[in-house]
Amino acid sequence: MNLNQLVSQNSLKLEKLSSRIEGDVLVFEYDNEIASIEIEDGRIKQVSHSIDNNSINISHPLKTLNIGKRNFQRYVEHFLIKNSNSSNLLRLGQTFHSGDGGTWSSLPHDFENHPEPGFEEIFFYILEGGSKRAIQVGKGMLHDGTRIDDAWIVQDKSFSVIPMGYHPVGGEPDVVVSYIWCYACTHDRWEKV
Repeated sequence: MNLNQLVSQNSLKLEKLSSRIEGDVLVFEYDNEIASIEIEDGRIKQVSHSIDNNSINISHPLKTLNIGKRNFQRYVEHFLIKNSNSSNLLRLGQTFHSGDGGTWSSLPHDFENHPEPGFEEIFFYILEGGSKRAIQVGKGMLHDGTRIDDAWIVQDKSFSVIPMGYHPVGGEPDVVVSYIWCYACTHDRWEKV
């Protein structure tokens, strides 16, 4: 996978996890799971999740966390967590950078410090102010086992593949960053909360 394949404006497909925009709705799919996200004023308004014959609508985060400090502090809202709908594997939420722009976040969780193939995660960026551009860093392993140690530019309302490992994202000066993230938690050791 080269850098041009890591970023997309309209859709992105990994081995099993895919993302796309359908009108005003952001959609993530993994096997028999579909999560449709309505966004209002740069925030998740509602997540409609279906797996097999079970469908739920979530209009408030199921868990919220304040993480980090200094210029890498962020606020995270989790909408799909373990057992939020039957035996769902999708984990989904939104991260908001704290500060006035040019801040960093998305330092790896403990389990991501030991990269392994098969971990599929996608970010959808919502960038405000300045150039509406951010820098995504990736050092670790992509879902297909490819090692990566690089950085790439992401734009407002674009998707990016996120490697397992070190993957901070930083806004250019005056750019306030938030992103909707979705990953497939196919192993218990990959739980973030």
